Amino acid sequence: MIALLLAAQLATGAPPLKVATYAYPKYDRAAALEPMAKQLGQALGRETQVVLLATPDALAASIRAGEVDVAMTNLAAYLAVQSDPKVQAVAVLDVPPATAGRYRGVLVARRNAGVAAMRDLPAKAAGLRYAEVLPGSTSGALVQAGALREVGLTPDRFKEVHQAGTHEAALAALQAGDADLAAFAEEPWRKLKADNPQAAAGLVELWRSDPLPAGPVVCVRAATTPCDEIEGLLLRDGAKAAADLAKGWSETEGAMRFRAHDDRHYDGVH
Repeated sequence: MIALLLAAQLATGAPPLKVATYAYPKYDRAAALEPMAKQLGQALGRETQVVLLATPDALAASIRAGEVDVAMTNLAAYLAVQSDPKVQAVAVLDVPPATAGRYRGVLVARRNAGVAAMRDLPAKAAGLRYAEVLPGSTSGALVQAGALREVGLTPDRFKEVHQAGTHEAALAALQAGDADLAAFAEEPWRKLKADNPQAAAGLVELWRSDPLPAGPVVCVRAATTPCDEIEGLLLRDGAKAAADLAKGWSETEGAMRFRAHDDRHYDGVH
């Protein structure tokens, strides 16, 4: 408590604490961030500003540039800033096992595209239209790019690459015949198979990731941003902020508190 009071005193006259993430059409992420921003601002004696970047890649760039102070990342954005010495992962949402086990990415093709397995892609790539969600999407771009590298491909080898904007839109592009291959989270694919098996039968799953860890909350170290105090506050008193924050991402659904960050959970993810 003493440390937090001192931090609040030192912060007098400091610029607003910028609390950031990236936008996604399905969720009101400004509303999800606001309780955490308010709690941090009150504890540190600073005004706060919620900032939404266009994509996870844009969020990572703002973190690296020191343009934001605290950020809720996704996995892709965190991996992009993980090695930056000024970036401190302060907490991660404690995601229920059932939610964590469902968070995967898939690569799905139209059955008439002539690819039945990952090994078929290199020979066919130049004629395939590829859809992914958006730059820096973990389950709708990042992990699929890693799977493509395993068979010697990068997305620029495809005839065209389309940014669909959402996971559901990437799947819809396949169904409409606007894409031949698409990257998206497993959840809409699972739903299609359950709700409309006939439509799903026209598609083929080429690859499915292991369960993916959610990205942590990170803090950018600066003279006016006491990251250790922020970490302690979230881990000790952040339950309400955590529950609201979790509502902004499908992969954190149901989380009710923060837990300590452990970088080992991200080993081997690419």
